[in-house]
Amino acid sequence: MSKKSAWAGAVVAAVGLTVGGIAVATAAEGPGGPAAVFAERHPGGPGKPGHADTAKLKDGTLVVGRVRSVESGKLTVTKDDGSEVSLTTDGSTKLRGGDLAGLKADQRVTVRAKDGKALAVALAKAQERGTVKDVNGDNATLIQVDGLQTPLDLSAVSEKPKNGDLVAVTGTVTDGKTIKVDRLRQLPE
Repeated sequence: MSKKSAWAGAVVAAVGLTVGGIAVATAAEGPGGPAAVFAERHPGGPGKPGHADTAKLKDGTLVVGRVRSVESGKLTVTKDDGSEVSLTTDGSTKLRGGDLAGLKADQRVTVRAKDGKALAVALAKAQERGTVKDVNGDNATLIQVDGLQTPLDLSAVSEKPKNGDLVAVTGTVTDGKTIKVDRLRQLPE
């Protein structure tokens, strides 16, 4: 038997065992079957640290979109589908990393809401990689891997990149397009 034939036979056997194993596992799933026991006892199952507890998520709603307006006691968000949601806010509404009064129009947010009230607001983090060009003080442009150009606000970064540096940036989108960089990492070329 040639080496090619031996390898081809091994690959066919491995595929057959894998497909057969999936079929057996799928057939065994059901109420109280092994899959249910696995989910209850496995450290990565529902309700365990690091994983969403689906029972708790049913009590609230996540609203993802851009801030349309922030007024005293009211936050309006334009969702990604274009619809608007108005939520009430009060002293117990939390903004991760800041104060609600600091929110501005066009900032991308994720809001945990229940019964029309904003419980917690988080600014969405932008993460991009690319080559820096047009560095001018606290401003620069990032040419992303896909060729798109993104303006950067480098005012919060102590070490400024140079033209041609390959970087990974993390920050918040301030005006719908500019990333206010809070973390910049040089990448190897």
